[in-house]
Amino acid sequence: MRARRPDPEPLEVDAVKVVAVGTILWALALLASLLFLSTLRRDGHLWWVPTAVSGLLLGLLGIWVCRRRAARLSQGMTPGHRPSEADELPPPLA
Repeated sequence: MRARRPDPEPLEVDAVKVVAVGTILWALALLASLLFLSTLRRDGHLWWVPTAVSGLLLGLLGIWVCRRRAARLSQGMTPGHRPSEADELPPPLA
């Protein structure tokens, strides 16, 4: 049996940008599905519209979560940290 190699270090990525790109792609998918709505209805693929809406809404939620996490990490809070009365919560994101 071979020895197991150590796990690689995690990549440094901007999660907000990654989720934003996916959200933009869902928005484009929604736009395209609305442009071809009659064709989708005729071919029985009308479910594409609510799927794109769901992807867009979940992407917006993901951007909010990632921005909130980034704000907390910049203040030195670890992901599992539970704020106490002594901790100040980050201001709401616009």
